[in-house]
Amino acid sequence: MRYKLFILFSILIAVFIAVPFTYPRYTEEDDVHMLEKYLSIKQNLLSVMTFNIRFDGIEHDPNNHFTKRVYRLTETIGKWQPAILGVQEPFTDQLLHLQSHLPNYYQHVGYQHHGTDKNHPSTSSQHDFKVAILYNDQQLKLLEQDYLWLSKTPRTVGSKDWNSGGARTLNIARFELINTDDSTEILVFNTHLDVQSEQARQEQAKLIRSIISQWQQKYPTAILLLLGDFNAMPNQTAYQILTFSDFLYDTWIVCKSHRTICLSNSFSSTFHGWFGSLVNTYGIQILQTILFTFHGTGVKIPYNIPTNYSAYIDIVKQLLKFCRLLNLSDMISLWSSHRFHVDWILYQNSKDRSKDLQPQFISVVDIRSRNYSSDHFPVIALFKINTQLDTQVF
Repeated sequence: MRYKLFILFSILIAVFIAVPFTYPRYTEEDDVHMLEKYLSIKQNLLSVMTFNIRFDGIEHDPNNHFTKRVYRLTETIGKWQPAILGVQEPFTDQLLHLQSHLPNYYQHVGYQHHGTDKNHPSTSSQHDFKVAILYNDQQLKLLEQDYLWLSKTPRTVGSKDWNSGGARTLNIARFELINTDDSTEILVFNTHLDVQSEQARQEQAKLIRSIISQWQQKYPTAILLLLGDFNAMPNQTAYQILTFSDFLYDTWIVCKSHRTICLSNSFSSTFHGWFGSLVNTYGIQILQTILFTFHGTGVKIPYNIPTNYSAYIDIVKQLLKFCRLLNLSDMISLWSSHRFHVDWILYQNSKDRSKDLQPQFISVVDIRSRNYSSDHFPVIALFKINTQLDTQVF
């Protein structure tokens, strides 16, 4: 009898542990359905994607190496066909390798050492396209570009401050929509905030806000997009800096609040760290709630799986050190949102209020359980461009 009870108890424990790491399920079939919905409404809308495609480096699993992933990346971009694509992390050779597999109408914008000839850039650094902007030149004409370092001296190449783990940059491009009845300009900003220092993320966000304000003053008729990997959760400080007082709108939030006219999915994470669709389960969401709450207090959370016991011990020591800084209400708020996106698409209407962006679609896409394109899932959005503001604010 005791043996049977032990077996029953063991089964219940196993189920109790397994269920949180099984639901909610989101499969590749669900992703196909979202693609079908997207393609059915895409015509005449502005398509925008942000995608951390991961640097080209040594991988524990050879299947995750860029030479394997480049074909999956090409497939993903080809299926969703964004007019504007902000990518993060690629080395120069990596970006050019990817572009060589894409249709010829995709051009790139990165740091230009001499001149601004998009077809013949003088690239003397492997870091010139860390926050590259790709665009469809059949839909957009490049008018102007700029490239800044997120530091106290933005014009100093390679500069960094505020304990930033590495040099972080902001890529800026001003486009004009072609084949439209009226002249519509779009300011596109693409960035990647620091992964290690909370102070750096906050200061970098403040600098981005200041730079965006300058461009808005210079081009008051232009609509605006900010894309990137922000290494922070929505509602954490970097996010609040960029969205406070409706400085920028969060496409995801706006879409969710206008469900009758805007389609979206409910996938909880953009960074998956090679765990794939498993990150959408409640079990992983709980872990992310804990880790990102610590991350927001300044704890350096590893973005790769530790490979030895000493690394795990170091993590535990850091967590214990920062326990007193934790705010339980912040953890509850983060968990209840079921949104652990570090990759965002933010936007703003033209400063003179002559044009506005109206989200029609946003989704975390390219959901896979194997054969990944990157250790992040991309986010894609569709916008309708209105020439006059409606009475309803978007």
